[in-house]
Amino acid sequence: MAKYNVENEHVEIDIERLLKFTPEVVYEAWTKEELLKQWFMTTQRTNQSFEADIQEGGQYRIVDRRNGKQNVIEGTYKELVLDEYVKMTIGMPGLSEEEDIIEVEFFERENGGTQMLFYYRSLVEKERRLTTLEYKQKKKEYHDSTAHGFELMIDQMQNVLEEREEQQSHT
Repeated sequence: MAKYNVENEHVEIDIERLLKFTPEVVYEAWTKEELLKQWFMTTQRTNQSFEADIQEGGQYRIVDRRNGKQNVIEGTYKELVLDEYVKMTIGMPGLSEEEDIIEVEFFERENGGTQMLFYYRSLVEKERRLTTLEYKQKKKEYHDSTAHGFELMIDQMQNVLEEREEQQSHT
């Protein structure tokens, strides 16, 4: 028999990346508006607007348009530790009132470069009509598609940093 009293649960995503850039450069990718708007939840092609007050307690708002659909992404910078750590909320007010958490840590590697640890936590609401199995499947699908999206986003961040490095080496 199906159980309908299952509590809401969180989906957690951990991504670890080794990047050839210094922790300072990777931190800048997360905290400089001109870099963020090229990769964070948007691209230069799809970005309609990107406003960010990058300081603890500061807010950001992104308007992105893809396939004729406009998405609004908003959040707050909760904690910023120079070249080491970023904690922020992220939400899509058009879809949910809930805000998720993103935490990113940067560690300098002995052989150069940065080890970046990315952590995301989101509440997946349990709809009354879902069985426990259906809810678990919904959470797994959400986890897998969201993890894939964040992997692609981090790939784009890396491309933006590589292009920036290339431009700086030519000047």
